[in-house]
Amino acid sequence: MPYGLTGLDPADSIADYLAEVLGHRVLVSLTVGSARANRKPILNVHRDDGVEIGFAKVGLNDLTNQLVHHEGQTLGRLAAAVTPTFEAPRTIHSGQWQGHEVLLMSALRPDVPQRQLAPLTAAAAGIIATAPIYHSTIGDSAWASGLGHSTAELRRTSDRDLPVLLDQFLRLHHDTVIPFGAWHGDFGPWNLAHTSALPMIWDWERYALDVPGGMDVVHYQAHRALRQIGNVAAARNALEDSAMAALSKVLARTPGVNTPTPAALHAIVIGYLLTIATRFTLDARTPSGGPIKDLAQWHRTVIYDQLQRGLRTTNASQAAQL
Repeated sequence: MPYGLTGLDPADSIADYLAEVLGHRVLVSLTVGSARANRKPILNVHRDDGVEIGFAKVGLNDLTNQLVHHEGQTLGRLAAAVTPTFEAPRTIHSGQWQGHEVLLMSALRPDVPQRQLAPLTAAAAGIIATAPIYHSTIGDSAWASGLGHSTAELRRTSDRDLPVLLDQFLRLHHDTVIPFGAWHGDFGPWNLAHTSALPMIWDWERYALDVPGGMDVVHYQAHRALRQIGNVAAARNALEDSAMAALSKVLARTPGVNTPTPAALHAIVIGYLLTIATRFTLDARTPSGGPIKDLAQWHRTVIYDQLQRGLRTTNASQAAQL
């Protein structure tokens, strides 16, 4: 059996590559997740005496190569920042093997049994603060401009409803002022561990700057409910109750964030939906994106529902002032 995952040249396996990088022979085990656009091999890497070295991600195509490279850059940024509320992996090596991006990072192993807990408010606030925090109207933000650019090509496709929903959102919330900062991009129990000290957070390949503050905790609270395609009640409950309450708590813990209005909180929730729907919709259009197509469409349906509910609330508030 070849020594590790091989590419075009069987004589040069990924295990050979890592052994050369580290200066000694390594043993690897392979994990591959469920079918999705960003699926890639993840290797648990050990010395030949069994001592764990860490985990290695290997890109397979344009999307996964981009994500692996981006995560390496993100871990470098986090290592240079002050992050007193969480621990992230440490980059051991970042490079290329047979044209594929490779990121070898330290393993995060908790020292206490794991159990389902409420969102980590301090950690979520700390992630926002890994970038400069500022306030802006949504319509003038780099985030809204970026979404517009990302979805522009969809206006001539069967997914044209997404940019139309973005237009509707901007008409409703163009002048709404919200905080902007950073987010992890997939902040959930599946990507973190509780410890006796700081929580450990991994999988930073979707990290981004200049996004609405607090989207991570919305994702934490609502993501699982939003995977129940067709369940409008579950989506509403998750977004309007638990997510809004958690979002308010996280922003209150984030230094430099002004107390948001109810309209601002709802705008951040819809902003999260637009960000995730854009990711899912664009990923679904890649050769390996078929499994996420229905989920992308469902998120667009939820956005429409939330926009309509927000519009009715706005109209009722304006009528009450007459």
